Amino acid sequence: MTSLVPAVAEAVDAVRAHFAGHPVEAVADGTGGAFVTVEDVPISACFTPAATWLGFHISSAYPDADVYPHYVGQVSRSDRQPHGQAISPTTWRDRPALQISRRSPRRDPAIDSAALKAERILQWLAAQ
Repeated sequence: MTSLVPAVAEAVDAVRAHFAGHPVEAVADGTGGAFVTVEDVPISACFTPAATWLGFHISSAYPDADVYPHYVGQVSRSDRQPHGQAISPTTWRDRPALQISRRSPRRDPAIDSAALKAERILQWLAAQ
């Protein structure tokens, strides 16, 4: 992909590898970063649907900047309860979405990759 700073291009490649078998779209943001969308990721049978898309922005300051927030499609809890804290309805890249606000204030840029953060977000959501 052109127009991405090297660290962001590497992060996008790592997301593609981590989510192998799932379509991954990366769109340059014009400043060296990328908007990334992973399609058809399983989240949990506790949600309807049990699979959705996951989106996030990797800024040109990556890996020094946290990948935050993340977005998923407008899923509902199977138990019909409202979503808890850190989840709010919004729109992301012209798609109805739920924003998941989970900062990583103690992140280590050498360890905490965009792919790992995406996986942690999915695990956190499944545990809700």
